[in-house]
Amino acid sequence: MRMWKERKKPLRFAAILAVFFLCLNGLGLRAFANDTKVADEADLLTEEEEQELQERLSGIAEEYQSDVVVATVDSCEGMDVQSFTDRYYYRNGYGYGPELDGIILLVSMRERRFHLATRGSAIDTFTDYGLEVIDEEITPHLSEGEYAEAFETFADLAEEFLEEDANGSPYDTNHTYEEDSIKSIVYFFYAMGIGFFAAIVTLVVLVQQLRSVRVKNEARDYVREGSFRITRANDVFLYRTVSRTRIQQDPPERSGGGGSTVHSAPGGGGRAGGRSGSF
Repeated sequence: MRMWKERKKPLRFAAILAVFFLCLNGLGLRAFANDTKVADEADLLTEEEEQELQERLSGIAEEYQSDVVVATVDSCEGMDVQSFTDRYYYRNGYGYGPELDGIILLVSMRERRFHLATRGSAIDTFTDYGLEVIDEEITPHLSEGEYAEAFETFADLAEEFLEEDANGSPYDTNHTYEEDSIKSIVYFFYAMGIGFFAAIVTLVVLVQQLRSVRVKNEARDYVREGSFRITRANDVFLYRTVSRTRIQQDPPERSGGGGSTVHSAPGGGGRAGGRSGSF
């Protein structure tokens, strides 16, 4: 009898532990995020590309304790891409802490749509402005079928946005994102140098061609003697020139205002931010 009681203790402890984790999962209080950061169900990446991206996203998520996920699917199964992505994120166990902190980029091939969904602290890290920046950077790659490049760009931006937020100044309308500003300046002066050199070469060639030319004082000096004689002269109105000056307008502002727009996420409740796009 005593031996039976001793055996029941570890069994009882295991049962209590199992119930505890089930309760955590049911309440959305998952202590650990899903380790699979790249779920390439649509098979858009090679094995090497998938492995490299997996390691990159895992490192970012671990460092900032905020999930960064890329998922590809064949279709949204009849749902809109926002709802599908929110459910996908929750049902696959993504997100750190009780608020499921993190961001996911989900691409659906049948609909040619993608969605960026944010949860928990990532809602404030990736503002409406920030999500629009990511949209603009990855869409050209997706449209060209450059999926690895699109996902690498997403990883780069996610890491930079998380770092900026950790420093206390997330990218938003009052703190805009400038891509490779130093590199852009170098490219600008490089292009200016090439243009200046081409202009000098063209000018030298033209000067060489005009060395034999002498200026004439009157138009008749350009006419060969005896080759042209005017018998009648009239003034005839031929053309009318209309000049139009376009009124310059300020460039349109980004559609995203300050902060983040949120909604109730289906499937797991709670707040979620996000932005959808097509390619």
